[in-house]
Amino acid sequence: MKQLGSVLALAIVLALGGCARSPETPSKDADAAAPAPTPTPTPTAPAAGAAPDQGAAAGSDAAAAATGPARLDGYGPVALGSTLEQVQAAWKEPLQGEVPDDYCHALRPQGAQADDVVFMIEGKRLVRYDVRNDRIVAPGGGKVGMSLGQLQTLYPDRGDVTAHKYDEKGHNLRVRPATEGGALINFEIGGDGNVTAWRVGQTPQVDYVEGCS
Repeated sequence: MKQLGSVLALAIVLALGGCARSPETPSKDADAAAPAPTPTPTPTAPAAGAAPDQGAAAGSDAAAAATGPARLDGYGPVALGSTLEQVQAAWKEPLQGEVPDDYCHALRPQGAQADDVVFMIEGKRLVRYDVRNDRIVAPGGGKVGMSLGQLQTLYPDRGDVTAHKYDEKGHNLRVRPATEGGALINFEIGGDGNVTAWRVGQTPQVDYVEGCS
């Protein structure tokens, strides 16, 4: 009987040992099913040929005007209000034009084209300058060839439209100074609606229609 009891006890131990299992190791298939980490997006550079910044483009004309020779306080190295001697010394190159004993006359840089800048001297001082070409930009961006609408965009708050003395279809845009006592700009606009000339000067000289008169 002892032998039979021992055999039964051994059988029970073996049966219990077969039921015990070690923890399962994750399979390779399980690793493949796990979601992969989401990659961080990499910033991309603007595509070649992309449209330029519109704000920068809009400011290009203003920048060109700011660095050009025409200013509200003068032209190139000369300043409005300078004496005739100061103008001649500052310009350095010869200035052509009669220098009569009368009160007003015009000076033109030697060798300049007919439509280049002309200086008005009155009372032996520079009081105004005139331009009749599209190569020189007026203070604020206006120039010969522009329409009245373009000028009014450039000078929205200070431009007054006045009648042209000789052209019934033409007119002027008189741009008032931003500060009291400053110079004015007068744009002459022909019957076709485009600027033919402009001038910068003090009052009353900026309003002279026929040169010194």
